[in-house]
Parts: sequence; C-alpha cells; structure tokens
Amino acid sequence: MPVWLGLLQLLTIGALGFWIITVLYTAWSLLHPPKRTYAYALHRGHPGDPSELDTPLDYEQIEFSSNNQTLTAWKIKALNPSGPRLLLIHGWGSSSIGALKRIPHITNLASEIITLDLPGHGESTGTSQMGATEHTDIDTLLSSLDESKPTIIYGWSMGAGIALRLARDYKDQHNIKAVIAESPYTHAITPARNVIHLRGLPIKFNLKPAIALIGTLKGLGPKWTGFDRTQIAKDLQVPLLIIHGTEDPVSPIADAKAITAASPNATLLEIEHAGHNNIWTTPDFTEQACQAIQDFIESKPTTPPQTPSPAPQ
Repeated sequence: MPVWLGLLQLLTIGALGFWIITVLYTAWSLLHPPKRTYAYALHRGHPGDPSELDTPLDYEQIEFSSNNQTLTAWKIKALNPSGPRLLLIHGWGSSSIGALKRIPHITNLASEIITLDLPGHGESTGTSQMGATEHTDIDTLLSSLDESKPTIIYGWSMGAGIALRLARDYKDQHNIKAVIAESPYTHAITPARNVIHLRGLPIKFNLKPAIALIGTLKGLGPKWTGFDRTQIAKDLQVPLLIIHGTEDPVSPIADAKAITAASPNATLLEIEHAGHNNIWTTPDFTEQACQAIQDFIESKPTTPPQTPSPAPQ
C-alpha cells in the first residue's frame, strides 16, 4: 500500500472519530444543561428561594416523582387571595432560581405561585427532555394540588413551548384559563443552534446529527426537531399573551410572530431592543412586560362564578 494511501486512511479515521466525539458531546451538552441551584444563587449573591426576596414570601418545597425522576417544586403564597394560581415554567439551563427575578413583579396578581425545576435542571434529577415530555411531569404535579383553582401558565423560552403543550393537552383537567409565553421559539433546534453558536462552538456538521440522536434516544425518531409550537398554538383553546424582545439572539422574533398568527386568540407584545435574558433586568423592558401581564391577567375571568344562595323559605 502506498504511504500516502495509508496516511489518507489514518486521517479519514481521525476525522470520523473527531466528528463522532463532537456529535456525542453536542448531544450530551444539550441533555445536561448548567445547574442553577441554591449554591449557584448563593455564589452570585442572588436570592436562593422565595424567603430571601426583598419582600419575603412563605413557601412550601415539594418533591414528587414523575417518569422515573425526582423533581422539586415551590408552592408560594402570593399576595392576592382572589387571584388565580400562576404556574411558572423555566427555560433550558435555568430553574426555579430564574423565576425569582419575575416573582416580585407578579405576586400581587396571584393567590399562589407554583414553580418547579424541570428534569435535569436545578435540584431535580434526570436529563433535560428538550420540551418533549415535561408537560406530563407538570400534569403529575398539578394533579397533586387543588385542581379547582383557576390557573394561568407562564413559561419562558423552552418553558413557553411546554406551557403551550400543557394548556392544549390538559386545559380542562387543571382548569387552565390562559397562557403567557415569553421568548418562545417554534422548533428546539433553533435555540440549540443559536446557543451553541454564541458559545463559539461548531454547529454545521454536528448539531443536526446530535438532535437526531436525541430524538432517537427519546423514542421520537431521528427526524425529530422539537415539537412545532405553531402546530400546538393553532389548537390552543385559551387566550395567549406572547412577550418577545425584538433583538433576541436565541429565539427569533419571527418565531413569536408565527406562533401568534397560528393561535386563535393571541396577543404579541414586542419589546423594542430587548434580548433573550434582559427583559427582567432592564427597567424599561420590565415595566412593559409587567403592564402587559397585569392587563392580560386582570382581563381574564379566572374567578369561578358564585352559585347564588337559595332564598330563605
């Protein structure tokens, strides 16, 4: 065999090995997001639970089992006894810790707030499900609570898609009245591509095979790209508020517009110049989001009608 041919074979084997390792690492990193735990918040000097907010809130920590995982949640006593329950669903790489920057702005609108660590996030076990099955975990959680309480679901990023799926599939079981979706996207591959690119890692030859591998591992098939949120939104039977920054580098504003157009009853708030993670850290953006959420919640008939008392005989 010519020396050059042997060298070519060696280089080919090396390139193939590098490709396989890169695909596996990409899939692994998507299934194992950064952990945002109490220690993470403590290290950065941020509140680590509702009792550490500037206005402390009483809460109960819940552990529950779902899909062979142990998940954690907070049941928080909010400040409006006549308000609905707000269920908060975080995005990829976040946790209930991420909900803490939103809670002070919405606690006056709710009677209680529920937030959980999705699989593979925060204090919960397992791996990220990339929006594929988390709605069933939340169904398990809500089934253990008072199901007569009117509920509004508020999810951001990956959590926005989960919120849409939950409201579509379990509207009546859990008395779901409305959905708030912050920075949603249509397919899981979109934010995965953008997040990996923002980290300076390759995407052209490894991302699609990694997503196909994840779909295969989860029994969804190699063509899986994440559930199309527009297809979910078109079957949504409750009002939807979408909040989205026009400069979002992770979830394109075009995705928010597509979901809005698909939904029978959706309102889109475009926050000019806002990105993916700064809506709740920039005062002007926060004010716009707060006002939209307040108007949306207060316009919804979330209080069950009262049965009139029988007239005295």
